[in-house]
Amino acid sequence: MQAKHASLLMIFCYSAFLLATSALASAKGGKNYNETMVWDGVTRYYYVYVPSSLLANPPLLVMLHATSFNPANKPPSTINYEWKTFADTYGFVLVQPASTYNATSGQWNWNAYYLSEAFTPAEVGTCTAPPATACPDDAGFLRQLIVNLTAQYNVNPNQVFVAGMSSGAMMAERVGVEIPDLVAAIIPVSGQIVGQSSLPITLPGPPLAPVSVQEWQGTKDHVLPPCNNGTTEYSGYTFYMATVDQTFNYWTAQNACTVFQNNTPLCLNGKANPATTGNDATGCTNNVEVQFIWEENIGHEWEPGNNATRWQFFATHPKQ
Repeated sequence: MQAKHASLLMIFCYSAFLLATSALASAKGGKNYNETMVWDGVTRYYYVYVPSSLLANPPLLVMLHATSFNPANKPPSTINYEWKTFADTYGFVLVQPASTYNATSGQWNWNAYYLSEAFTPAEVGTCTAPPATACPDDAGFLRQLIVNLTAQYNVNPNQVFVAGMSSGAMMAERVGVEIPDLVAAIIPVSGQIVGQSSLPITLPGPPLAPVSVQEWQGTKDHVLPPCNNGTTEYSGYTFYMATVDQTFNYWTAQNACTVFQNNTPLCLNGKANPATTGNDATGCTNNVEVQFIWEENIGHEWEPGNNATRWQFFATHPKQ
């Protein structure tokens, strides 16, 4: 395998530097809130963590959970992705919303591109007021949640960030397309931009605004196959997945990126390409950046040890 690319090494090194030189000391004693709101006729749940050392105009980090089998009375909004320490250290508000519950399958799923058929009528709401891009209207819910929390906590509007895992990563991709007027950067982990019921893959239209993207995927992910348009299931429905190359190329094209770290495909013969550890695109509109990072020998999982690198990307990519 080729040596790791210089800029990706710089990302990891600078992450450790940020942790060591933070202006805010890590503090315990933050406050936890379990909240609800009604959106499009559906009760939605979300968890908020507010650190004791909150900045005057704090960043907001929205973490979207993976598909969950939590029971209906226990929304997966409190799943621990180990962001609290970073909220304590850097003084940002952490919010973890829940998706909707499918009583038939027992799953909590996000309605990313194009998964609408996997949801039951009890989940979807009216999808008419406000006009929805999909049913259930997860994009509309997340937009309103960001608006509400920005006002409630005096959030810096240039520092709203969204991360996600699995179906939450796919939903983060959708956020990047439909809510980049409010969101500066997204980090999808183990989730491509599109899942759909048949091939060929249809990519979404242009995003509302440029957005920075840092994508992560395990080289041994067999749940959301990264390289061969393989299939996965949501609530019993089969969907074909976009490849990581299709996803990365979508974002670099939409952000009009002009400088690439390399021209090596991320996939080769339907598998992770051993000749590359990822790619990094710069020279993009509004100085946004698009990165892809392979997680060597990792399956379909969230690696908390990479949170420092993820937060560093967020912190250095505010909205211009």
